[in-house]
Amino acid sequence: MSRHLDTNSRSRRRGRTAGAAAVAVVLAAGLATALPATAHAAGKTEAAEVLIPAPDAFGEGPEKILATGRQGVLHREGDDYLWTNSYNTRTRVVTELAGVPEELLVGGHDEFNRAIYTEKRADGGTDIVRIGIEDPAFTNRSTVPARYLNLRFAGGWTVATVDKGDGTYEMRVPRGGDPSADPLVRLPAGATTGAEPVVLGAQGSEVLIGYRLADGSPGYGILTAYDGRVKPLPVTGDASSFRITQMNISWFSRNGDGGQGVRILPRSGTGTPKVVPLDTGSPDSEVAAFVVQDGIVWHEGLGGPLRLTPHTGVDTARTLLPTVEFAQLRGEGYGQVLTLGKNADGDRAIHLFHQNGIGIISDLVMREVPGVKTADGEIGALSLDRGRLRYVNSLVGKDTLHGKAVGTGLDPAEGAPLADFPGLAAGRFADGTDEGLARLVTDPATGKDTLVTGDDPEQPSDGLVLPGTGGRVLDASPEFVLYQAGGRQYVVDTARDLVVRDQPAQGAVLDGDRLVKSAPSKPGTVNVVDPRTGTVTGTHDIGTDCVPGELQRSGTLLYWSCAAQDAAGVYDTATHRDYPAPVSRVLLGDRFLAAREASGDLRLTALRPDGSTGDLGTVTGLKPPKDDDGRGTTWTLDPAAGKLAWVGTDDTVHVTAPQQAVSPLGVTHSAVPATSAGGWNAAWWLSRPAASWKLTLVRRSNGETVRTWTGEGTRGTVRVAWDGTSASGDPVPAGGYTWRLSAAPADGSGGDATASGTLRVTAG
Repeated sequence: MSRHLDTNSRSRRRGRTAGAAAVAVVLAAGLATALPATAHAAGKTEAAEVLIPAPDAFGEGPEKILATGRQGVLHREGDDYLWTNSYNTRTRVVTELAGVPEELLVGGHDEFNRAIYTEKRADGGTDIVRIGIEDPAFTNRSTVPARYLNLRFAGGWTVATVDKGDGTYEMRVPRGGDPSADPLVRLPAGATTGAEPVVLGAQGSEVLIGYRLADGSPGYGILTAYDGRVKPLPVTGDASSFRITQMNISWFSRNGDGGQGVRILPRSGTGTPKVVPLDTGSPDSEVAAFVVQDGIVWHEGLGGPLRLTPHTGVDTARTLLPTVEFAQLRGEGYGQVLTLGKNADGDRAIHLFHQNGIGIISDLVMREVPGVKTADGEIGALSLDRGRLRYVNSLVGKDTLHGKAVGTGLDPAEGAPLADFPGLAAGRFADGTDEGLARLVTDPATGKDTLVTGDDPEQPSDGLVLPGTGGRVLDASPEFVLYQAGGRQYVVDTARDLVVRDQPAQGAVLDGDRLVKSAPSKPGTVNVVDPRTGTVTGTHDIGTDCVPGELQRSGTLLYWSCAAQDAAGVYDTATHRDYPAPVSRVLLGDRFLAAREASGDLRLTALRPDGSTGDLGTVTGLKPPKDDDGRGTTWTLDPAAGKLAWVGTDDTVHVTAPQQAVSPLGVTHSAVPATSAGGWNAAWWLSRPAASWKLTLVRRSNGETVRTWTGEGTRGTVRVAWDGTSASGDPVPAGGYTWRLSAAPADGSGGDATASGTLRVTAG
């Protein structure tokens, strides 16, 4: 987790010795070369980095199907005209249509995969431009004279009317050449057309048209486009949803023989149509129906379901899409239907429905409609702990804590997402306890802060009501949480659900099962306290004449800051060496220091075991924090590993490894009973994640290994429960035993951590 306290910003610092002051020049002078982005570790040519953009809000993107072809669909998303083919569902921009107004494009189906649009000429005529999308050989331009009115298009053919001058009109098929060669549409005897021709579809050289019979009723026929002949169709009463494929002609009617249903007629147009009843939800709804070989694909109106009603074959009646926005026939073969709609999960896509080789209507998702961003996410807090990144994203006024595994190796690696927790803000959560994520919520009865733990938002622990309100979590360890509210600090024992220590707000940090805190009455002294008993178990002399108001701990390193006295440093409790450090805006990592400069950049400095420091680079491009500090809000690090997380100006979280000279894996503390009377529960806490561990129990009298336990992938805790039996299940003899634990570091750096001890079994 991010271990930090809020402090006043200062820019000066002083060390304990002249040597430390000399090293401070490295820190104060900055870097000779500032890296343009994430700082790189010394000696590394390219730093590994995990990038996690802030989750944004997305809504349905604009999508419109414009036309279909034998091998694809022409559609529009935003400003681009796109073509998605049906043989590998790849999409490309149709650059030839750039700048063409959408209202000039011709809809419908074109078997030659052409995009068609019109251009008005100065003489009142019209140019028809055809773009061969799959094959440029089909690109051409033809002209239509000005006297041709109300052009209609279907299947690559054009039908227009000509004013005869006596209040009547005739239909013609302009072919782009000499107008005198354009076929005159020869309607049945007594039939007429209005100024606007009725064109219902086309396939090959045949066009479905409508007209008025001599008695004023509607009539329908098949126009042979190259010679103008019209063959009437046996349509009676009201009819709609006319379709034509290579094999069939169909329409929907609620009148005539057979009652309500789809009429299917062979392409020859002779004989009695087959009637396929449809179970519509309304007696007067608008029905769009398409014959797809052995089935009818249909819907009522728009927004309702797309359904399948078989008229022969092996398929069954079912709903193909819960919601359909658009549907259009592709007239090849027995017909296919291209639709825009949503599936049961609400995913919006362009679908192609066709009958497969076993007689079932299949769904080919040609293009999932990309959403459009409706609101920008904003990162407001983050933490990093033993391979887990947590980050708060604010979206449309709602805060959500997200998480991502970022690996336990030396380099970060993006892993699985963690569970989301709603409503958390900076300072109200911390990773690192044995129970999982620790977070503060508000008790509805008292309004006080309540601490809950657990990595499953649906199954949190029972909440522990705390003494304060509006507080924050300062630190967390496997068994404790350090909480501050109202000028007081409280140590919470999460293993026992107790507040075990209450003290004034001061410099304090958790270190495993100990609390490290300043001694107000002893300047320069830092006490190590057992938080459960209050016993001082050790002290550190940090060599200053002030009382630190801020402490941070990483392994053997202790960062201290006396902001009022403008003094700060890092003290190695093992080697007693000192390192210089700024007095504020600092986080202590595993053998390195990160400090935010006045420029907003992060300066990274290695803290070597021999007491020297090294330049690890500068991180630029950070998002400016709201509090001029940014620790825990725009940047943080893992104090038990060499990893750093920071937020860029575009609200992308970057996780990097500034350096890989990490501390060796060790056992920080343990709870191992020395005696056992048939039951033994032991626990060891590691300084960082382990890839595997092994525990052996050996009988001292004869060296026999009586039990062996192994485990994989622990983030920091090894627990063993033993019932006093051997591997064969028999009780072991009473007497003395030796246990030995070994753990392999998950990052592969350094040797195994080991620990050993003795155990006396008192009952066999």
